[in-house]
Amino acid sequence: MSEPDDIQPKQELESALAESETRYRNLVEASPLGIAVHANEKIVYINPEAVRLMGGQSADDFLGRSIWSFVHPDDLAGVKERIRQLYTMRQDVAMVEEKFIRLDGRAIDVAVAATSVSYMGIRASQVVFRDISKRKEVERQLQRSEERFRSIVEHSVDGIMLTNEAGEIVEWNPGMERITGYGRVLALGMPLEEMANRLLPDGDRHWMDLFALPNQVHAFDETRDAAPANDINECMIQTIHGQPRIVQVMTFAIPTEAGAMSGSIFRDVTEKVAQDRQMQQQERMAAVGQLAAGIAHDFNNILAVIMLYADMMLRSNQLPPRAAMSVKTIVQQSSRAAELIQQVLDFSRRTVLEKQLVDLRPLLQNLTDMWQRTIPSSIQLRFDAGEDDVTIFADPTRIQQIFMNLVVNARDAMPDGGQLSLSLQRILAHQHPAPGLNAQIKEWVKVTVADTGCGIPPDVIPRLFEPFFTTKEPGKGTGLGLAQVYGIVQQHDGHIELTSQVNKGTTFTLYFPALTQPTLLHDTNEWHGLYLGQNQTILLIEDDPFVREALINSLTALKYKVISAHDGREALDIGRQKYQQIDLILSDMMMPHLNGLRLHSLLPAELKSKPFVLLTGHPLDDAQIKLLEMDIAGWLMKPVALEKLSQLLYQIFHNP
Repeated sequence: MSEPDDIQPKQELESALAESETRYRNLVEASPLGIAVHANEKIVYINPEAVRLMGGQSADDFLGRSIWSFVHPDDLAGVKERIRQLYTMRQDVAMVEEKFIRLDGRAIDVAVAATSVSYMGIRASQVVFRDISKRKEVERQLQRSEERFRSIVEHSVDGIMLTNEAGEIVEWNPGMERITGYGRVLALGMPLEEMANRLLPDGDRHWMDLFALPNQVHAFDETRDAAPANDINECMIQTIHGQPRIVQVMTFAIPTEAGAMSGSIFRDVTEKVAQDRQMQQQERMAAVGQLAAGIAHDFNNILAVIMLYADMMLRSNQLPPRAAMSVKTIVQQSSRAAELIQQVLDFSRRTVLEKQLVDLRPLLQNLTDMWQRTIPSSIQLRFDAGEDDVTIFADPTRIQQIFMNLVVNARDAMPDGGQLSLSLQRILAHQHPAPGLNAQIKEWVKVTVADTGCGIPPDVIPRLFEPFFTTKEPGKGTGLGLAQVYGIVQQHDGHIELTSQVNKGTTFTLYFPALTQPTLLHDTNEWHGLYLGQNQTILLIEDDPFVREALINSLTALKYKVISAHDGREALDIGRQKYQQIDLILSDMMMPHLNGLRLHSLLPAELKSKPFVLLTGHPLDDAQIKLLEMDIAGWLMKPVALEKLSQLLYQIFHNP
């Protein structure tokens, strides 16, 4: 009876075990996770989900195959170590992330866990895994996005600053380092308020709102109209070296899982603001100049009548002595008025200059010698002539007028004495950048006139070059001296800058285009000082046959080719046929049929871009304005000096 009793529990146990195994197999077979079992490095079981994930059609594609054919080379060492732990130390492998190689050779990202099991009576490893390729791809995209963001931040010319919810700086890119001078190491972790105190001069708390987190400083919301988030605001900051910089700032909130952050973008607009102000100043001066020129023209006509009749009355010898003295006073005062009008015309750039090569060193040395005798002995005069080549192409009379006006102003600014310094220097534009300089001109002659006088208030400086504006007492200044300086500098394609501090002094810095070194200069005694051409072709128009012949011979001697015409009509015919050969047009002003100005206006389009030079034996009078409007390259008075002719042509061809 005992044997049957023992058999029944055993059968029940085996049945229960089989049922349990069936349930387990069903669970494994239906599992949404990939499950595989390997023993002795061979796959002995794989469920349908694992078959699908690994790119197979059925379990037969995997059973009996080595597990190493499915392990990614990058993870080989790690897998071997985990198998060793399973078999020797019987330690389960917690979830790790690695790559599997599918049947088609494509790698997939998986999350894997493994445990030691007994399978068919042998020790084996059960591997459970799921495909995380999509999540890993998202992570990689996020990483690439972060790297791109980091690259943008690192290479941005703008400054980028981030602060956390506690108000501490957590990002400070190289742009911020360049703009502020504060290094990244110093800035990171610094409280925002401390940095704001350093950057904002004179404790200007109004601008603190620009840097504040919207949810940190209640004043931000209260002053939103003054500094709303995402608006661009302009303010003045002070660098670590104490230099003022103008920056545009945009502040915005960045919501994150860790809490709100604040971002600020800084753009240094110091140079742009200076250029904009310079442009506005030039536009205003041009408008004032145009108005002044019109008034000056009308005054000239009125003065001409007064001076002519007054002069005729003086010469008549019919006036009583007392009346003659009165008329003489009229003539003298009219002459003074004419000089003032000349200053207005200089400011408005309505004067045609007679340019030539001018070495500023001897010119300023001669003026300095004269000033030594005329300015008060309480003013110490210093002239640093330097050793650079400071030759420019200019009207020497007008250049002298510039420095006479500046020195008179400096003298008046130092009634109790002081120091007046002048210096000369030739500079390269890229080494001494200055707003307002013509970018096409690479070399400049820089002239500095500095005094230690009373200085100029900042609110006065923007108007200082305006005509009739003066800071002197009534009757002690016309307000035209600096306006004349400004106009003459502009006429010479130059630039002028002014810096001043009250009770410390004023410095005027003038820039003139430097004359490039001649490439060919005749070195024989009889030709010394003449600048030669390089076989450029000149169309010469002159109605006088003797003058025409002399000019042809002179131009040929100066190494130019010459095509000549006896009047404007012939010149137009030649120009249409040979415009490709012609490099410059040299024309007489007064000719039959077509004068020089009319000829210029009738030039065909192919010749309009060629430099046009006028020769005249008559005063230009009102024709000066026409020359300026027509953009005449230059003019020479007859009789033409060979040296001036060579200089003018050289300047046009080498310093256009």
